[in-house]
Amino acid sequence: MTRFTTRRSSLPKWAAGCVAVAIAAGACDLRPAPGFARGELIFDTCSPCHGKDGAGDESLGAPALAGAMDTYLTAQLERFQAGVRGYHYQDAEGLRMRPMSRALITDDGDVESIVEFLMSLPIVDPPATLAAGDAEAGEEDYTLLCANCHGIDGRGVDNVPDAPSLLHLNDWYIASSLRKYRDGVRGASPGDASGTTMRNAMTSDWTDDRIDDVTAFIMTLRRLPRRIPGPPPEPLPPVDVDPSILPEGVTVAMVQEGQDIFNTPTGICYTCHLRAGVGGALAPNLTDEVWLNIDGEYESIVEIIISGVPQPVEHPGFMAPRAGMPLTDEQVRAVAAYVYTLSR
Repeated sequence: MTRFTTRRSSLPKWAAGCVAVAIAAGACDLRPAPGFARGELIFDTCSPCHGKDGAGDESLGAPALAGAMDTYLTAQLERFQAGVRGYHYQDAEGLRMRPMSRALITDDGDVESIVEFLMSLPIVDPPATLAAGDAEAGEEDYTLLCANCHGIDGRGVDNVPDAPSLLHLNDWYIASSLRKYRDGVRGASPGDASGTTMRNAMTSDWTDDRIDDVTAFIMTLRRLPRRIPGPPPEPLPPVDVDPSILPEGVTVAMVQEGQDIFNTPTGICYTCHLRAGVGGALAPNLTDEVWLNIDGEYESIVEIIISGVPQPVEHPGFMAPRAGMPLTDEQVRAVAAYVYTLSR
Protein backbone atom coordinates (compact mmCIF):
# COMPACT_ATOMS: atom_id res chain seq x y z
CA MET A 1 0.00 0.00 0.00
CA THR A 2 1.28 3.44 -0.89
CA ARG A 3 0.92 6.13 1.76
CA PHE A 4 0.24 9.68 0.54
CA THR A 5 1.14 12.49 2.88
CA THR A 6 0.76 16.22 2.75
CA ARG A 7 3.03 18.73 4.32
CA ARG A 8 3.45 22.48 4.44
CA SER A 9 5.71 23.88 1.76
CA SER A 10 9.20 24.72 3.01
CA LEU A 11 9.39 27.69 0.64
CA PRO A 12 9.66 31.04 2.43
CA LYS A 13 6.88 33.55 1.87
CA TRP A 14 8.79 35.60 -0.65
CA ALA A 15 9.86 32.55 -2.68
CA ALA A 16 6.31 31.31 -2.83
CA GLY A 17 5.30 34.73 -4.08
CA CYS A 18 7.92 34.57 -6.83
CA VAL A 19 6.57 31.22 -8.01
CA ALA A 20 3.03 32.57 -8.01
CA VAL A 21 4.04 35.60 -10.04
CA ALA A 22 5.77 33.41 -12.58
CA ILE A 23 2.68 31.26 -12.94
CA ALA A 24 0.43 34.29 -13.33
CA ALA A 25 2.74 35.88 -15.89
CA GLY A 26 2.78 32.68 -17.91
CA ALA A 27 -1.00 32.40 -18.00
CA CYS A 28 -1.71 35.65 -19.81
CA ASP A 29 -4.70 34.23 -21.64
CA LEU A 30 -6.45 33.48 -18.34
CA ARG A 31 -5.99 36.86 -16.73
CA PRO A 32 -8.71 39.51 -16.55
CA ALA A 33 -8.42 42.63 -18.68
CA PRO A 34 -6.26 45.41 -17.24
CA GLY A 35 -7.91 47.09 -14.28
CA PHE A 36 -9.09 46.36 -10.76
CA ALA A 37 -9.73 42.62 -11.22
CA ARG A 38 -6.30 42.11 -12.80
CA GLY A 39 -4.72 44.05 -9.94
CA GLU A 40 -6.54 41.95 -7.35
CA LEU A 41 -5.21 38.80 -8.98
CA ILE A 42 -1.68 40.15 -9.05
CA PHE A 43 -1.88 41.23 -5.41
CA ASP A 44 -2.28 37.58 -4.42
CA THR A 45 1.41 37.29 -5.27
CA CYS A 46 2.29 40.39 -3.23
CA SER A 47 0.33 39.64 -0.08
CA PRO A 48 2.63 36.86 1.22
CA CYS A 49 5.14 39.62 1.97
CA HIS A 50 3.12 42.83 2.19
CA GLY A 51 0.11 41.30 3.95
CA LYS A 52 -3.49 40.77 2.88
CA ASP A 53 -4.34 44.28 4.05
CA GLY A 54 -1.17 45.83 2.61
CA ALA A 55 0.10 46.69 6.12
CA GLY A 56 3.58 45.24 5.56
CA ASP A 57 5.68 42.68 7.40
CA GLU A 58 8.76 43.77 9.35
CA SER A 59 10.20 40.24 9.49
CA LEU A 60 10.47 40.31 5.68
CA GLY A 61 11.34 43.99 5.34
CA ALA A 62 8.18 44.45 3.28
CA PRO A 63 6.66 47.92 3.84
CA ALA A 64 3.03 48.93 4.06
CA LEU A 65 1.49 49.69 0.66
CA ALA A 66 -2.01 50.76 1.71
CA GLY A 67 -2.06 54.53 1.92
CA ALA A 68 0.81 55.17 -0.49
CA MET A 69 0.47 57.64 -3.37
CA ASP A 70 -0.36 56.05 -6.72
CA THR A 71 2.32 58.05 -8.53
CA TYR A 72 4.95 56.86 -6.08
CA LEU A 73 3.89 53.21 -6.30
CA THR A 74 4.09 53.35 -10.08
CA ALA A 75 7.48 55.08 -10.05
CA GLN A 76 8.99 52.57 -7.62
CA LEU A 77 7.78 49.54 -9.56
CA GLU A 78 9.31 51.03 -12.69
CA ARG A 79 12.57 51.69 -10.83
CA PHE A 80 12.74 48.10 -9.62
CA GLN A 81 12.08 46.87 -13.17
CA ALA A 82 14.86 49.08 -14.55
CA GLY A 83 17.34 48.07 -11.85
CA VAL A 84 17.50 51.57 -10.40
CA ARG A 85 16.30 50.04 -7.13
CA GLY A 86 17.38 46.66 -5.83
CA TYR A 87 20.87 46.91 -7.34
CA HIS A 88 23.06 46.73 -4.22
CA TYR A 89 24.29 43.48 -2.73
CA GLN A 90 23.44 44.72 0.77
CA ASP A 91 19.85 45.55 -0.14
CA ALA A 92 18.30 42.16 0.57
CA GLU A 93 14.74 43.49 0.40
CA GLY A 94 15.36 45.33 -2.86
CA LEU A 95 17.04 42.32 -4.44
CA ARG A 96 13.98 40.27 -3.50
CA MET A 97 11.58 42.82 -4.95
CA ARG A 98 13.43 43.34 -8.23
CA PRO A 99 12.52 39.97 -9.85
CA MET A 100 8.97 40.28 -8.53
CA SER A 101 8.58 43.60 -10.33
CA ARG A 102 9.98 42.19 -13.56
CA ALA A 103 7.24 39.58 -13.65
CA LEU A 104 4.79 42.41 -14.26
CA ILE A 105 4.13 42.99 -17.95
CA THR A 106 4.33 46.75 -18.31
CA ASP A 107 2.96 46.92 -21.84
CA ASP A 108 -0.02 44.77 -20.85
CA GLY A 109 -1.25 47.00 -18.04
CA ASP A 110 0.00 45.02 -15.06
CA VAL A 111 1.59 47.99 -13.28
CA GLU A 112 -1.48 50.18 -13.68
CA SER A 113 -3.71 47.30 -12.55
CA ILE A 114 -1.85 46.53 -9.33
CA VAL A 115 -1.61 50.22 -8.45
CA GLU A 116 -5.37 50.63 -9.05
CA PHE A 117 -6.07 47.75 -6.67
CA LEU A 118 -3.65 49.03 -4.02
CA MET A 119 -5.39 52.40 -4.07
CA SER A 120 -8.65 50.63 -3.16
CA LEU A 121 -7.26 49.16 0.06
CA PRO A 122 -8.33 50.87 3.28
CA ILE A 123 -5.50 53.03 4.60
CA VAL A 124 -3.63 51.41 7.44
CA ASP A 125 -1.62 53.25 10.06
CA PRO A 126 1.14 50.94 11.25
CA PRO A 127 1.86 51.64 14.91
CA ALA A 128 5.25 52.94 16.02
CA THR A 129 7.51 50.04 16.93
CA LEU A 130 10.89 51.73 17.47
CA ALA A 131 11.68 52.68 21.04
CA ALA A 132 14.57 54.93 20.03
CA GLY A 133 14.30 58.47 18.74
CA ASP A 134 13.67 61.96 20.07
CA ALA A 135 10.83 63.52 18.06
CA GLU A 136 11.57 67.02 19.27
CA ALA A 137 15.17 66.78 18.10
CA GLY A 138 14.07 65.25 14.78
CA GLU A 139 11.67 68.09 14.03
CA GLU A 140 14.49 70.54 13.31
CA ASP A 141 16.13 68.25 10.75
CA TYR A 142 12.79 67.40 9.15
CA THR A 143 11.82 71.05 8.78
CA LEU A 144 15.18 72.01 7.33
CA LEU A 145 15.89 69.06 5.05
CA CYS A 146 12.71 67.06 4.43
CA ALA A 147 9.74 69.42 4.41
CA ASN A 148 10.84 71.11 1.18
CA CYS A 149 9.91 67.96 -0.77
CA HIS A 150 7.67 65.92 1.52
CA GLY A 151 5.66 68.82 2.90
CA ILE A 152 5.54 70.29 6.37
CA ASP A 153 2.68 67.88 7.12
CA GLY A 154 4.43 64.87 5.56
CA ARG A 155 1.79 64.45 2.86
CA GLY A 156 4.08 64.90 -0.11
CA VAL A 157 3.60 67.11 -3.14
CA ASP A 158 0.77 66.73 -5.66
CA ASN A 159 1.71 65.03 -8.92
CA VAL A 160 5.37 64.67 -7.93
CA PRO A 161 6.18 60.95 -7.53
CA ASP A 162 9.62 61.74 -6.16
CA ALA A 163 8.16 63.76 -3.27
CA PRO A 164 5.81 61.17 -1.77
CA SER A 165 3.75 61.16 1.38
CA LEU A 166 5.56 59.80 4.44
CA LEU A 167 2.37 59.12 6.35
CA HIS A 168 0.97 55.61 6.80
CA LEU A 169 4.45 54.05 6.63
CA ASN A 170 6.11 51.69 9.10
CA ASP A 171 8.67 53.47 11.27
CA TRP A 172 11.17 50.64 10.80
CA TYR A 173 10.86 51.08 7.03
CA ILE A 174 11.45 54.85 7.23
CA ALA A 175 14.54 54.36 9.38
CA SER A 176 15.96 51.53 7.25
CA SER A 177 15.38 53.52 4.05
CA LEU A 178 17.21 56.54 5.44
CA ARG A 179 20.14 54.34 6.43
CA LYS A 180 20.22 52.83 2.94
CA TYR A 181 20.33 56.29 1.37
CA ARG A 182 23.09 57.36 3.75
CA ASP A 183 25.18 54.27 3.04
CA GLY A 184 24.70 54.28 -0.75
CA VAL A 185 22.67 51.08 -0.69
CA ARG A 186 19.83 53.05 -2.24
CA GLY A 187 19.89 56.17 -4.38
CA ALA A 188 23.35 55.71 -5.90
CA SER A 189 22.24 54.19 -9.20
CA PRO A 190 23.01 56.35 -12.28
CA GLY A 191 20.01 58.33 -13.45
CA ASP A 192 18.17 58.11 -10.12
CA ALA A 193 17.52 61.83 -9.65
CA SER A 194 15.29 61.49 -6.59
CA GLY A 195 17.74 59.04 -5.06
CA THR A 196 20.54 61.54 -5.62
CA THR A 197 18.48 64.22 -3.92
CA MET A 198 17.85 61.96 -0.94
CA ARG A 199 21.52 61.08 -0.71
CA ASN A 200 22.34 64.78 -0.84
CA ALA A 201 20.17 65.34 2.21
CA MET A 202 21.44 62.17 3.91
CA THR A 203 25.06 63.24 4.28
CA SER A 204 27.58 61.07 6.10
CA ASP A 205 27.10 62.91 9.40
CA TRP A 206 23.61 61.44 9.77
CA THR A 207 24.18 59.08 12.65
CA ASP A 208 21.78 56.29 13.52
CA ASP A 209 20.54 58.41 16.42
CA ARG A 210 19.78 61.33 14.10
CA ILE A 211 17.88 59.04 11.74
CA ASP A 212 15.89 57.63 14.66
CA ASP A 213 15.03 61.19 15.76
CA VAL A 214 13.66 62.17 12.34
CA THR A 215 11.74 58.91 12.12
CA ALA A 216 10.22 59.53 15.54
CA PHE A 217 9.10 62.99 14.44
CA ILE A 218 7.52 61.69 11.24
CA MET A 219 5.50 59.25 13.31
CA THR A 220 4.06 62.17 15.30
CA LEU A 221 2.60 63.81 12.19
CA ARG A 222 -1.15 63.66 12.04
CA ARG A 223 -2.35 60.61 10.11
CA LEU A 224 -4.20 62.59 7.46
CA PRO A 225 -6.17 60.88 4.65
CA ARG A 226 -4.50 60.14 1.36
CA ARG A 227 -3.89 63.31 -0.58
CA ILE A 228 -6.15 63.82 -3.57
CA PRO A 229 -3.85 65.04 -6.33
CA GLY A 230 -4.47 68.59 -7.34
CA PRO A 231 -3.78 70.09 -10.73
CA PRO A 232 -0.15 70.49 -11.75
CA PRO A 233 1.36 73.92 -11.14
CA GLU A 234 0.76 76.57 -13.74
CA PRO A 235 3.52 76.72 -16.35
CA LEU A 236 5.98 79.51 -15.77
CA PRO A 237 5.67 82.38 -18.24
CA PRO A 238 8.27 82.34 -21.01
CA VAL A 239 11.52 83.97 -20.06
CA ASP A 240 11.57 87.61 -21.10
CA VAL A 241 15.24 88.30 -21.62
CA ASP A 242 17.15 90.98 -23.47
CA PRO A 243 19.38 89.17 -25.98
CA SER A 244 22.02 91.86 -25.56
CA ILE A 245 22.87 90.66 -22.03
CA LEU A 246 23.54 87.09 -23.11
CA PRO A 247 27.13 85.85 -23.39
CA GLU A 248 28.53 85.01 -26.80
CA GLY A 249 27.03 81.79 -28.15
CA VAL A 250 24.03 81.85 -25.79
CA THR A 251 20.61 82.33 -27.37
CA VAL A 252 17.14 83.11 -26.06
CA ALA A 253 16.09 79.63 -27.24
CA MET A 254 18.75 78.12 -24.95
CA VAL A 255 17.42 80.15 -22.02
CA GLN A 256 13.88 78.94 -22.67
CA GLU A 257 15.03 75.33 -22.93
CA GLY A 258 16.95 75.74 -19.69
CA GLN A 259 13.85 77.08 -17.97
CA ASP A 260 11.93 73.95 -18.93
CA ILE A 261 14.70 71.62 -17.74
CA PHE A 262 15.32 73.49 -14.49
CA ASN A 263 11.68 73.53 -13.42
CA THR A 264 10.66 69.95 -14.26
CA PRO A 265 11.78 66.49 -13.06
CA THR A 266 13.94 66.27 -16.20
CA GLY A 267 16.49 68.46 -14.49
CA ILE A 268 15.47 68.12 -10.81
CA CYS A 269 17.02 71.56 -10.08
CA TYR A 270 13.76 72.93 -8.67
CA THR A 271 13.74 70.27 -5.95
CA CYS A 272 16.39 72.15 -3.99
CA HIS A 273 16.43 75.62 -5.58
CA LEU A 274 12.60 75.70 -5.88
CA ARG A 275 10.71 76.90 -8.94
CA ALA A 276 12.24 79.84 -10.74
CA GLY A 277 15.38 79.45 -8.60
CA VAL A 278 14.16 81.42 -5.58
CA GLY A 279 16.06 79.15 -3.19
CA GLY A 280 15.09 77.15 -0.14
CA ALA A 281 16.45 75.37 2.90
CA LEU A 282 18.58 73.01 0.83
CA ALA A 283 20.04 75.32 -1.81
CA PRO A 284 20.67 79.04 -2.36
CA ASN A 285 18.63 81.69 -4.11
CA LEU A 286 19.77 82.06 -7.73
CA THR A 287 17.84 85.24 -8.43
CA ASP A 288 19.99 87.62 -6.41
CA GLU A 289 23.54 88.81 -7.01
CA VAL A 290 25.14 86.69 -4.28
CA TRP A 291 27.23 83.78 -5.56
CA LEU A 292 28.60 81.43 -2.90
CA ASN A 293 30.78 79.03 -4.87
CA ILE A 294 31.55 80.79 -8.17
CA ASP A 295 31.73 84.25 -9.71
CA GLY A 296 28.38 83.94 -11.48
CA GLU A 297 29.74 84.13 -15.02
CA TYR A 298 28.23 81.86 -17.63
CA GLU A 299 31.14 79.44 -18.09
CA SER A 300 31.50 79.17 -14.31
CA ILE A 301 27.84 78.16 -14.07
CA VAL A 302 28.36 75.54 -16.77
CA GLU A 303 31.35 74.15 -14.92
CA ILE A 304 29.65 73.94 -11.53
CA ILE A 305 26.65 72.12 -13.03
CA ILE A 306 29.01 69.60 -14.62
CA SER A 307 31.21 69.09 -11.56
CA GLY A 308 28.59 69.55 -8.83
CA VAL A 309 29.04 71.03 -5.37
CA PRO A 310 30.44 68.34 -3.02
CA GLN A 311 30.93 70.75 -0.11
CA PRO A 312 28.42 73.62 -0.08
CA VAL A 313 29.52 76.81 1.62
CA GLU A 314 26.25 77.47 3.47
CA HIS A 315 23.47 75.03 2.57
CA PRO A 316 23.26 71.39 3.69
CA GLY A 317 22.40 69.73 0.38
CA PHE A 318 25.39 69.00 -1.86
CA MET A 319 24.78 68.96 -5.61
CA ALA A 320 25.79 65.88 -7.57
CA PRO A 321 27.51 66.32 -10.96
CA ARG A 322 24.87 67.25 -13.54
CA ALA A 323 22.37 67.18 -10.63
CA GLY A 324 22.54 63.40 -10.74
CA MET A 325 20.71 63.39 -14.06
CA PRO A 326 21.85 62.19 -17.51
CA LEU A 327 21.96 65.76 -18.81
CA THR A 328 23.77 66.20 -22.10
CA ASP A 329 26.37 68.94 -22.55
CA GLU A 330 23.82 70.90 -24.58
CA GLN A 331 21.23 70.59 -21.81
CA VAL A 332 23.78 71.67 -19.21
CA ARG A 333 24.59 74.78 -21.24
CA ALA A 334 20.88 75.51 -21.61
CA VAL A 335 20.32 75.27 -17.84
CA ALA A 336 23.36 77.47 -17.27
CA ALA A 337 21.93 80.03 -19.70
CA TYR A 338 18.68 80.12 -17.73
CA VAL A 339 20.45 80.42 -14.38
CA TYR A 340 22.65 83.17 -15.78
CA THR A 341 19.59 85.29 -16.59
CA LEU A 342 17.86 84.81 -13.21
CA SER A 343 20.04 87.35 -11.43
CA ARG A 344 20.29 89.80 -14.32
